[in-house]
Order: sequence, then C-alpha cells, then structure tokens
Amino acid sequence: MPEDISAEELIFTIRKVGLHLTTQLELCFKEKEISGIQAYFLVYILRHHPKGTFLTELYHEIGVSKPTLSVLIKKLKQKGYLSLEENPEDIRKKKVVPTAKLLEEGETFLRQAGEMESRICSALDAQEKKQLQGLAQKMLEQMVKLEQIETDRRYFKGEKSVATA
Repeated sequence: MPEDISAEELIFTIRKVGLHLTTQLELCFKEKEISGIQAYFLVYILRHHPKGTFLTELYHEIGVSKPTLSVLIKKLKQKGYLSLEENPEDIRKKKVVPTAKLLEEGETFLRQAGEMESRICSALDAQEKKQLQGLAQKMLEQMVKLEQIETDRRYFKGEKSVATA
C-alpha cells in the first residue's frame, strides 16, 4: 500500500505549482510589459466578460480580496487596457470594461494563454484533468468554509480582522 502523503507535503506541492504557474505567465507575456498575473487577468476578462462586468461580480468569480482586485484593475487602467464606467442608476457600482487597446491585442493574449495552458496541461490526460479539477474544487470549498468559520468567530467575539489590525 502506498505511503500516505502528509498535509504539509501536499500543500507545499500545490504552492510550488502556483509559483511555477506564475513563472510561466511571466515568460509567456514578458513582451507586453505587464506581469503574467495582469495578462492572465486580461485573458479572463476577454474570455468571460468581453463587454465588461462589475467589480463585485469579478470579486466573487476570481476569489481575490477587493483591495487586491482594485490594485490590479488600477494598474491595468493606467496601462490603457481597462476602463471603469459608472452605473447611472447606482454610482457605487463600477463596471470594468476592456479598452480598444485590449480588444486590438486580445487575440494575441488569448493565443499566448491558450498555448501556455496546452503546454502545461499536456502532462495530463482528460481523466486526470477532470480528477484534478474536482480535487482542487473540493479543497477550495473547504478553504472558503474555514475562512467563513473564522470570520464568523471574529464577528461574534468582536475581534478585529487581521486586515484591519
């Protein structure tokens, strides 16, 4: 029977995969003078929201903090790839919209991302990809659950969050 893998080994391996993915993104998009993470975010926008979407929707879909998302969008806005539109019915709601520059360069972004994804995932067959997706989703759901428990605990005990401390 195979030896059980420790939680530490598993989490460390997942972290290493994330770091190497960041490196691959950097290499793939280095000529754009934007970070790999920024480029992949633009690819996400092009694939899922080519006509734009609201900040709140992106926050829920991507799973990063609102401040992190705001900084990412601010940097891409400065580089001319994204713009923000106010909703005339509710000025608090901001819509993130691809600019003409992003739409012009979009095919290049999508092609480079697709090639990178294919190279990385070529190590797995279809069944392994499906299994890995299911396992990763299961771990994400557990982490969200644990974060919610911690948030609830702080709220009921009246503790300040780590972010505000």
